[in-house]
Amino acid sequence: MKVTDIKIFTVDCFRTNWVFVKVYTDEGIDGVGEATLEYKEKSLWGAVEHIKEYLVGQNPLDIEKHWHAIYRDAYWRGGPVLMSALSAVEMALWDILGKHLNVPVYQLLGGKVNDKVRIYVNGWFAGAKEPEEFGAKAKEAVKRGVTAMKWDPFGKNYLNISNAELDKALRNVAAVREAVGNEVDLLIEGHGRFNVPTGIKIAKELEQFKPMFFEEPVPPDNLNALKMVRDKSLQLQFLQVKDSILAGITKKCLTLWQQIISNRIFRTPVVLWNLRRLQRKQSADIFHLHRIILQARLLMRQHSNLQQPVQTSKFSKLCTAM
Repeated sequence: MKVTDIKIFTVDCFRTNWVFVKVYTDEGIDGVGEATLEYKEKSLWGAVEHIKEYLVGQNPLDIEKHWHAIYRDAYWRGGPVLMSALSAVEMALWDILGKHLNVPVYQLLGGKVNDKVRIYVNGWFAGAKEPEEFGAKAKEAVKRGVTAMKWDPFGKNYLNISNAELDKALRNVAAVREAVGNEVDLLIEGHGRFNVPTGIKIAKELEQFKPMFFEEPVPPDNLNALKMVRDKSLQLQFLQVKDSILAGITKKCLTLWQQIISNRIFRTPVVLWNLRRLQRKQSADIFHLHRIILQARLLMRQHSNLQQPVQTSKFSKLCTAM
């Protein structure tokens, strides 16, 4: 079997565009991947074209060989554009391999571990501005069967937050907690934008609502800052930095690690989010060894539309095997 072509499809989707990649072979088996990277569609096209120059004529079943060759031969390795393109192509190659062997991809990763995967939702609050409106939206989400919901209640505050703004954020969280009761988990998003004193201050105030976690109270590329917040708080917290997995374990600032099931970089160009499919599985084993909770993030868009539909479909199979 040989690769004969790679095509790219850009599809309009709300604020951003989806970017899909399709790999074709001479045996009529094709594979689909997704390279969606917000606001960088044109750059992705170029990166996929470079990969196409290498991959056409190659055996698509040699996934490990091709991934390493493409990654190794890039003079500037890593970065959001190359890794998004490479992730999409690799996703398509796994698709081809599964179809060629007539088995689901999770079977190739060691078989099924989970029959069900719990999800949380984001964007459930679309249109809400005041705490009472967030509470009403939360009730609607629960009626749809949602058992965990995430949102950022902190408005446009950056680094610091005034007492008045913090009080409003806390009223927001209180309204949601009252609306859904204690059976639904609340996940609070910080978007990595507060300094250490503010992160500690917010974390302490949030404890009364018993959230599942407080995501990124400080910038994700600073382990020491995260540890300082962690040491002063009982909250579970995220660190979204692949390169610092072992450092995070060593510093004991990780209680919960989030793997974004996506092919994008999170905010910083020197930190790779693009864990390969096998790397995700391997990292899950590392976390299990150190008794760290792993949460695989399937990105969702408001009104229950998938932000990245192909990735969600593909990587739900990965969650099945973890």
